[in-house]
Amino acid sequence: MKLKKLLSIVLVTLFLITGCSPSAPSTDESAPKEVDFPNKPVEMIVGFSAGGGTHLAAELLTPEASKFLGQPIQITCKPGAGGAIGATSVSSSKADGYTLLYATMSLPISLYMDTVDFSKDDFVGIALASDVAPVLAVKTDAPYNNADELIEWIRKNPGEFSWSHPGVGSTLHVLGANILYRMGVINEIKEVPFAGTNEGLSAVLGGHVSSVVGFPASFLEQVKAGEMKIIGVSSPERISDLPDVPTFLEQGYEATLTSTRGVFAHSGTPKEVIKILDESFEKIITSEDYAQRGATLGEPPVYANSEEFDKMYREQCEMIEELLKEIGLVE
Repeated sequence: MKLKKLLSIVLVTLFLITGCSPSAPSTDESAPKEVDFPNKPVEMIVGFSAGGGTHLAAELLTPEASKFLGQPIQITCKPGAGGAIGATSVSSSKADGYTLLYATMSLPISLYMDTVDFSKDDFVGIALASDVAPVLAVKTDAPYNNADELIEWIRKNPGEFSWSHPGVGSTLHVLGANILYRMGVINEIKEVPFAGTNEGLSAVLGGHVSSVVGFPASFLEQVKAGEMKIIGVSSPERISDLPDVPTFLEQGYEATLTSTRGVFAHSGTPKEVIKILDESFEKIITSEDYAQRGATLGEPPVYANSEEFDKMYREQCEMIEELLKEIGLVE
């Protein structure tokens, strides 16, 4: 009996030492895990051509990447299918945070206007980097100066007004169609797609097309030179680059759709990695250097963190699907 009692005391003592010791490993699965990320450069895919607006906007994120992320960000352009080729590349990549997507509203648009090899749930939003409002631009000598005058002219000259955009299914195609739909003239005018905004701009200046829909930075030089004028801005409020130009909302038309641009990751990326990316991009996008670089491109920084941006993206997908049906771009 004494031997059994002694063995019991030894076993209890061992249990207390090994089971309750502060050095015992934690079994709390919710405890944050330490990850070695990033330990190599991060690639960011852009689904549009090098030198275009989306590519240049993505490049704004690279100068301070090593400082705040600990590794450089390398931009790779994979243009085609309205950004869908780039998105497909990221959706099929390894979900480890080393392959990111820089996308515009073209991402949700492609889900409903094209047959794509990805779904909205293949991506998670990391950070909103900018939010840009489109404008409707015409030649300075055009016989209309605002939305009401333009509508009146279109009605008096059926079939003569035309508008250009950088490709069917592009962000600016949808944004422009929304403007003209809200004005009630979408079915009374001709649509002329080009390969890019610059081609549409040149066509307007050459007198071949009546108008072009684009982002303000594309037309500032021509507006300052007196070659073009802006009919309206599709945003809730006036923009700093064109403070004298009224919004369509001010003119009585509910065209307030803007284009968000931001960073996405594969939805299967570990939470610990997403947290690191989230915190790093916040530092980059809210820095003074980023704001100064963005000003040169007409890209004022508008930041939202991963949780906020991902929620925004999913709400945008629902809104875009309804909008495309409403304005007749999909059935």
